[in-house]
Amino acid sequence: MKKLFIAFAALSIMMSCKTTEKATAKENPVQQEVAIETLFVEANQWELISFNGMQPEEAGFKMRTPVLTINMAEMKAGGNSGCNSFGGKAMVEGNTITFDKVISTKMYCDGVPEVEFFQMIQQPLNYTVKGDVLQFEKDGKVILEYRLKKGE
Repeated sequence: MKKLFIAFAALSIMMSCKTTEKATAKENPVQQEVAIETLFVEANQWELISFNGMQPEEAGFKMRTPVLTINMAEMKAGGNSGCNSFGGKAMVEGNTITFDKVISTKMYCDGVPEVEFFQMIQQPLNYTVKGDVLQFEKDGKVILEYRLKKGE
């Protein structure tokens, strides 16, 4: 019975997403928006492509490129800051996302701008999704950009 319920719920979600995509495509054929619930799932991992207008390596992320996962079903977020793993709550209201109660491992990371990274993500940020790019803005300026990793 539990498997039947899960299958029905998954089918319902897929059907509602298809309906949303079709309606959006008719209204705006140039840019087709995808429901955020289909992007902010545990299976999708976002990889940093811009940090304050700089490419990650140029900004100091030489050890590892930061990644982010947002799971709206559980209101959680997590990932890697370029050195340390982190996790916390994720709350979306309109086009604003807030990461709260963020905790991380505490390995020493020479030259990685982790302090700035954590300061950025622990404030309310406006977000936009354009294709497979997720942008976070503060005061009208894009401060973080992520690209959806393929095959994840």
